[in-house]
Amino acid sequence: MKKINLLIDLVGISFGAALYGLAVTGINIPAKLADGGVTGIALLLNNLFGFAPSITSLIINLPLLLVSLFIFGKQSFLRTIVGTFALVFFLHLWEGLNVHFAVHSLLLNSLMTGVLSGIGCGLVFRFGGSTGGTDIIYQAFEKYFHIKIGKSLFLITFGILIVSLLYLDMTHFVYTLLSCSILSYTLNKVKYLEVKGSLNPFSANRSKEPFDTLDSAEQFE
Repeated sequence: MKKINLLIDLVGISFGAALYGLAVTGINIPAKLADGGVTGIALLLNNLFGFAPSITSLIINLPLLLVSLFIFGKQSFLRTIVGTFALVFFLHLWEGLNVHFAVHSLLLNSLMTGVLSGIGCGLVFRFGGSTGGTDIIYQAFEKYFHIKIGKSLFLITFGILIVSLLYLDMTHFVYTLLSCSILSYTLNKVKYLEVKGSLNPFSANRSKEPFDTLDSAEQFE
């Protein structure tokens, strides 16, 4: 049963990473909207120097994966590995397929990427994973300081957005801040949503069995 649950977790993490990567490649990049975390840093480098987000994300994530292993243990490390490489894979896939579906309205782009990214990241965290990078920091804050991931995500993202003003104008900065606010809110809703029924694969409590290192995190709703 634990192996089945683990498989469901890994599929859920991969699906969430696919949605998040789709939002970044399909909306953020063509609409010139920034992002937080390692993805935000990758977008910053993409706009300033033209570096591919999939490659820079991988390079930045590698040392942080070792931090995840020492802080959270093997079970979390496995899920982080899957989440990290799934995101890199889907970023590269969507880039290769030239998937762009941003519209002319920055407001609509902000709403779309905020909701899609929030659902994607929320699923990744709900199934006990992360996409590496600053996600590991968010999880550490939740584990040791009982701060919900959405809150720490917003604070760190805000700092990255300030630096992103190197290439963002104030209009794009404001709309990026809006999208990140929506992302944070949606992420928390998806991650902490209570679904009745012990057989439901989206049950928040189910994922705690093989993921004992973060068993206290789900209490802080």
